[in-house]
Amino acid sequence: MAATWLTKLQRWIKQLFKPKKKRRSSPKIIKRWYGKDCAVLRIERTTPGGLSTYRITSIYGECDFLVTLDYLPDLLAEMAGEFNGTSFRLRSHDNQYNSALTHRFAVWRVWRNGGSAPIGVWDVDLEGFTQSFALRQLAPRRAVAGVALAPLSLIHVQKNPKLSWQNQMEYVDWLLLLEQRIRGELSNPHHNLKAINILQNSE
Repeated sequence: MAATWLTKLQRWIKQLFKPKKKRRSSPKIIKRWYGKDCAVLRIERTTPGGLSTYRITSIYGECDFLVTLDYLPDLLAEMAGEFNGTSFRLRSHDNQYNSALTHRFAVWRVWRNGGSAPIGVWDVDLEGFTQSFALRQLAPRRAVAGVALAPLSLIHVQKNPKLSWQNQMEYVDWLLLLEQRIRGELSNPHHNLKAINILQNSE
């Protein structure tokens, strides 16, 4: 299932980064944020399980970065049918997953020619023991938003290659950022992501 998801998302990324004249339809930009040296765009992605997608871009970058969040139970489910006009999905016996893990978090390098490579793909727990439905819905989205917006604080230093925007991005600890953010959102300083690497550092 991870391989199928990876293929579908890479295909979507390739379409997203195609030149405008060749693109049939542009994904909707939901919101924009601007820092001194980069911008972050929240992009609509209408795929099963897809919750949040952010594009991080800078004129100083050799590539853009894409941060995605998917809800595992929906991601690993298959269409079962319709009820009163509403489609519903059920987990297939072929798509077993660890019920303690709730979301798939991924970060990608994306080049302007449409090529992409995942920096890391992890299955994680972003809900913990919370009993609040609203918190279960909001906390993961808010945590990932915080992760995606963190690069806005990076300052490009022209005369120091180590402090270039691109080089600083290469050293971001994405999983640590996510853990810090979700602990704040859940008000639980001891929350454990229980992260499992699905794919990491593929170039």
